[in-house]
Amino acid sequence: MSEIKTSAKGVDYADPCTLQIKKRVYSQALLMRIPHDHTDVQDISLKIGRYNIPYGLESKKPKSELTLNNEELDALIRYISENYKPLMLGQGEYINVSEESATLVENFKRLIEGQSDTARMLIENGILSDNVFLAASVIKKRDALIELREKLQEEQPERYWQEWFTRNKWVLGSDFAQIIDERVIDTENIADYIMKSYDGFVDLVEIKKPNGLPFWASTKDHGNYVPSADLTKAITQCLNYIYAIELEANSTKFTRRIGSRVIKPRCILIFGRSYDWNDEQREAYRILNAAYNQVSILTYDHISERAQNVLGAEAIESVGDDWMQE
Repeated sequence: MSEIKTSAKGVDYADPCTLQIKKRVYSQALLMRIPHDHTDVQDISLKIGRYNIPYGLESKKPKSELTLNNEELDALIRYISENYKPLMLGQGEYINVSEESATLVENFKRLIEGQSDTARMLIENGILSDNVFLAASVIKKRDALIELREKLQEEQPERYWQEWFTRNKWVLGSDFAQIIDERVIDTENIADYIMKSYDGFVDLVEIKKPNGLPFWASTKDHGNYVPSADLTKAITQCLNYIYAIELEANSTKFTRRIGSRVIKPRCILIFGRSYDWNDEQREAYRILNAAYNQVSILTYDHISERAQNVLGAEAIESVGDDWMQE
């Protein structure tokens, strides 16, 4: 049995347990019993850390560190005791989220919901497999896609779709690193999203409602499909945003405010539906998109298809074909 010691601050602790030693770092767990000044209740906490070892185990400067309180520790112990054995997978094996293991991964997802640092710490220190985290991420994205398809059957305000894309920026593509909190370009232009790309520059996203705004004009022009008046207005709005933000490119104040640089910004416009297009309309869409160097137009059905391609067909639970309706 480990010897219980007491620190100078009156905190009881067990002998530290070294979890893993690598060439430059080692990980360690430490159980502590923390007293409270105004009650006899004492909390058991677990500190997990990764530390640098430039000259052996002398250095205690943490590379990363996490302390779980009594409630979090109890939840973790219950979770591991109930689910560790069922989740023992072979090296490199992937969790099939369509079977009963999905329930176990769902429990993990709830445990670390909104606490990605906790998840990374548990994975880095070998307490949980990174396969579990990957599977939980797939479940979250799958649920987002199912929500998208269900809500496309309903009439939702533009605000709802702005919030959905805020939660699920991954559907916009891998180029975007983050959504910048600042939306104001200047006194007259406020974008739906100002995005920071992985190369550190600024791009824009403009979102319109999926239903009620026709993509194509009701009549052809010289035998050709042409954008509707609503779509033309939306494209013009995007071009105005691009022009406005380019005017701010040399503004130190603006660059400091958004935390990114402006060079040849692009804008993604999400507009309307395309599930019922014929071949001629798909060709017209290709021509329309090619006409704009800095604007890329996507429909909500394109977003749905892109999301499913990211996840793979086998990771998506069937929700039927009813979502492909206005």
